[in-house]
Amino acid sequence: MKNQLREVPKFENIKEIIYNSVKLYPENIAYTIKEKKDGDKVEYKNITYTQLLEDINALGTALYKKGLQGKRIAIIGKNQYHWAISHLACLLGGMVSVPLDKDLQENELEESLIRSKVDGIIFDEKLAEKINVIKENEKTNLKEYICMSNIENYENIEQLLKTGKEILETGNQEF
Repeated sequence: MKNQLREVPKFENIKEIIYNSVKLYPENIAYTIKEKKDGDKVEYKNITYTQLLEDINALGTALYKKGLQGKRIAIIGKNQYHWAISHLACLLGGMVSVPLDKDLQENELEESLIRSKVDGIIFDEKLAEKINVIKENEKTNLKEYICMSNIENYENIEQLLKTGKEILETGNQEF
């Protein structure tokens, strides 16, 4: 018996891959989030391809509203869902994603932000102290500071997702 090869679609970019996945596997699991609940209890939340695309579009729409269309956005933090959708929103929306190592020392992080000329940063809450110092130093081009979690004095991804969904419900399709 001969080996038979299947026809495989060719994609030009990541956007086509994601939209094709939503079309073919809308209710399949794209991402699983591990959430710690009371004490040692752990729960898992599944994100379908449909939900993933909705979140990417909502976040991208909110980033556009903040004036970040076509801008550079640094993303720094541990591997998590909010990191992934931030990166994908940049890729799908024509923004430049600048992933940075979460283990950079404060001065290295600040120098990286200066050299990369980013306009916004999306960061993990564990980096808040470093970000606070960098913000106070005012040496970077940063105008927008967005935390992946809900912490004081910073906007967060959940707020932006909510804002983006509200904008999309009005029929705005700019993103």
